[in-house]
Amino acid sequence: MILKYKYHSDSGLLEAYRSYTLAQNNSLSDTIVITSTALDAERYNYCLEFICYNSKSIPKAQYISPILNYSDDGISFAVPNNLTEFRGHVDIQLTGYDPDDNSIVFKSISKNCKAFDVEGSLCVLEKDLNDTPNVFTEVLKQVEEIRNLRQDILDEAMTKFSGVVDELVFEYLKAHQLYKVKFYVYGKLIEERWVAKGSKLIEPQYTLPDYCVVVGGWYNRDTEEWWNIEEDTAQGDMELALNFMTDDVVISGGVIQSLGIHAGADIYFPDFYEGEKVTSVSTEISRVPDRVELHYGYFMEELGHIAYDRRVQGAYFPDTHPDIVSKEGRLYLKSGDEIGLLYCRTIKDEIIRIDEGCLYIYSYALSDLPFTNKIILPNSMTLFQHNCITKTNIEELILPESLTMLDEFAISNNYNLKRVIIKGDVSGTLTDNTIVNISDKGVFSRPTLYVQAQHYNNYKALGLSYEIKVLGDDYYDEKYAPIGE
Repeated sequence: MILKYKYHSDSGLLEAYRSYTLAQNNSLSDTIVITSTALDAERYNYCLEFICYNSKSIPKAQYISPILNYSDDGISFAVPNNLTEFRGHVDIQLTGYDPDDNSIVFKSISKNCKAFDVEGSLCVLEKDLNDTPNVFTEVLKQVEEIRNLRQDILDEAMTKFSGVVDELVFEYLKAHQLYKVKFYVYGKLIEERWVAKGSKLIEPQYTLPDYCVVVGGWYNRDTEEWWNIEEDTAQGDMELALNFMTDDVVISGGVIQSLGIHAGADIYFPDFYEGEKVTSVSTEISRVPDRVELHYGYFMEELGHIAYDRRVQGAYFPDTHPDIVSKEGRLYLKSGDEIGLLYCRTIKDEIIRIDEGCLYIYSYALSDLPFTNKIILPNSMTLFQHNCITKTNIEELILPESLTMLDEFAISNNYNLKRVIIKGDVSGTLTDNTIVNISDKGVFSRPTLYVQAQHYNNYKALGLSYEIKVLGDDYYDEKYAPIGE
């Protein structure tokens, strides 16, 4: 049997399509399917929590499902045997989690949503003992609460004790003139140690990536001066970074002139070369080895055209870079507390999820991604630059309510794109060329726009070439609960 439920994201109600009754101990022969009215339901992870009651409405067992994902058909979960162990009924609660940090985003508003009733089958006889409260379980719960309270007291005591110890350590270091030195290899801290004032440093052990060589050794990141391991002595806290590069990269005047010949490799650019900071990439580079990943240096000021070459599979910046955040194959440009997606070249990813808190998508950030069929945008997004989403394989795109500005050709040449769901009102910036496909023969085509009812007249008044539909129950039924089921 298929047990169907719908989660109403606006009210938090989890509603059963009808009443269901299952046979006792009917293991894995029934499936729970939950659909959601939320437009971004796919972006979350889910779990289901069940409470099993016997025929006297006494709670007998609790069960929490493993992490579940939302597919085109919704959330699917096979009912295990321990949910039909007792004659009575079972309540259900839905919880949604942020997949990045597993924090709870929402729950259905109450646990008294009945999932189904359980009736005894001919081959099962529940003993009367099962109708009595499980006293042992209640005792265990009390014991666990006491353990948690004890741990909280210990944690608080350790926090206060640690503060006292930190103070004593600081006073000791100050009195004995000890300094902390940190060693970094491509933005990764590989070792930190305390050294006495005036002492020489011992070089830490490290492993270079394939085909790489050290160029000049270590330099002080604050002063940007080279550190001579044999002669220089510690005079304060400092951070030392190793300067290295791929052996056949060609650099002149601080500009990358050639990437070398190492196909299928990680290519590293140095921070310094021949006494100059390495800051840019030549516009004349045409030869790019196949299947390479580029690792830019600390002082690089641009990506250059090579990063968007189809033979490049990814680009990265050191974790310590002041302006660029490198995270899971994506580059975000920082400006104060604001970040915008600068680059995403994970070309084999079918689903790309942009981090919450990202405000902008810069030009060509999501470009030439033939395997990508879904892009999930955060609710923080406000601006799309021109050609920021282009040449992907997406069929549908949901624009969050926070989005207010789209440049000309912001979403362009995604030839399979059929539907764009607009949760806010971007009619003030929409033109015929904002979301458009242009074939090699110059033929224009556009996806259907689904807009909120309260904004529909604003879009129709523009007189543009898009087919515009109201986003409502008809779409929800078709998308999340197909008509006829």
